Amino acid sequence: MEYDYTHPERHHKGLVWAPNGKIPDELRPQREAMVHYDPEMHELCWACGWSSYNEITSSYGPRVKIFHTRDNIGMWAIGPKWLIRDQPNDGSLGNDYMTYQFLRNQPGLKIPLLDEMRSLSKPTDSIHFTLMSRAQGVGLDEIWDTLTPEQKSSYTDQLGDCLKQIRRFTASTAQKVDGSPLNDIIIGAHCNRRHPPTCKMIGRTTSEWFENLADDLRGGLSKIHNTKDPEIIEEKLQELKDNFPKGEPYVLTHGDFNLTNIIVNAKENKIEAIIDWEMAGYFPWWAERWMSIVFGSDQLDELFFPLWPDVCPEMDAETFRVQVLDKVAPVIEAFAMYK
Repeated sequence: MEYDYTHPERHHKGLVWAPNGKIPDELRPQREAMVHYDPEMHELCWACGWSSYNEITSSYGPRVKIFHTRDNIGMWAIGPKWLIRDQPNDGSLGNDYMTYQFLRNQPGLKIPLLDEMRSLSKPTDSIHFTLMSRAQGVGLDEIWDTLTPEQKSSYTDQLGDCLKQIRRFTASTAQKVDGSPLNDIIIGAHCNRRHPPTCKMIGRTTSEWFENLADDLRGGLSKIHNTKDPEIIEEKLQELKDNFPKGEPYVLTHGDFNLTNIIVNAKENKIEAIIDWEMAGYFPWWAERWMSIVFGSDQLDELFFPLWPDVCPEMDAETFRVQVLDKVAPVIEAFAMYK
């Protein structure tokens, strides 16, 4: 809901004007007769600290409201144009801020991003606050099912252009944009919603990746093949590794493309901002396409499927299935079996 913040009574009817917290004499008997009247400051909302005293004596309508929560992370809307993210510095910060700054500093880049993002905390602070401008529009998920085929095609073309620009950035190994190790949101993604610090790490090479997963894979292969024989288990582990698609080139990958992370101007059929880069980094060349399929939905399939022939013309859908999907799946099965 969009709020008009010029006066609280536009959205909250029946407020009492109580200058300096003093209820007018003519209204005091009425207020004191209320079931919940109590002059003490009892907390009503543990999230914002709103108290019974505020409720009874104030005409304040907060311009700061909870916008989104996940685990121990909260996003607050500050009026209509700003958001602030409140989260612990416990390894769950993700890559959003660093990736945004990286992309913002690239000359000539035309990927639609938020206008501003600022870190309000020091790296050593126990709590991190990130202030960001709010993209003006709606999530593509909110309007997708109302669009014509032509409008859907336009959004596919726009996203395809964004992907081609993103994929121009490459690295020699798997890593975040600051060069630090990358969280495994593909194989070792059976953690808390694919979020650190409970995830495995992708090694810088395929060999390192498998080393990070080796104990779990051995345990899963033991169950799958119903054997404790180390020679058989090592043989099967080597088969998984030999069949695994090569990682090079490692290309910049969003890592969480869903329609809620694509903010659009519905009137102009235009992408206004791609948000939520917290999973982003240099992943194997096939990762973005793989995730769009494996973590996809009917809406996501409609959006993504037509763009891959243009973004990755070197591999058609069937070849990708055989060379990537069918070779990654047994590794995920073995890893998941151990859990």
